[in-house]
Amino acid sequence: LGWPAILIIWLRDQGDPEGLTWTVLVFVVAWASDIMAYLVGSTFGGPKLWPRFSPNKTWSGFIGGLAAGVLAAMGCAHWLDMGPLTVGWAALLGLAAALATMAGDLWESALKRRFGVKDAGAIIPGHGGLLDRVDGMMFAIVIVAVGRLLVLLAERT
Repeated sequence: LGWPAILIIWLRDQGDPEGLTWTVLVFVVAWASDIMAYLVGSTFGGPKLWPRFSPNKTWSGFIGGLAAGVLAAMGCAHWLDMGPLTVGWAALLGLAAALATMAGDLWESALKRRFGVKDAGAIIPGHGGLLDRVDGMMFAIVIVAVGRLLVLLAERT
């Protein structure tokens, strides 16, 4: 949890108004990806993504989550002040962040199965615990921070 916390602070605190929009991007992409993966997977079902560790996740949900992450990032780049981040580059960043979000979710599911627990905590009843709310976001933060760093470096050259 340490590195993602440091990176979200770094994203926000760049001394310019764009820091807030990059922070918003993390939340929007992670939430859109999570929500659409669930809705598409529940609606269409299909083959399981990784049944050993996460028996309810499907390939259709995975694809829906990726599409939602791409669209969410493109929307952020279009409507928010993201500096020189174009909609095209935002689509690529959204795809990578959505992949990271789902990787974090699968990592947390594998971790719970490994230790034989159903929920990662009881702070948020019915949602599997606090870790279930931030698992994917912890991974997406890293991707978005790298994207922000690349944009900052490109601005300086």
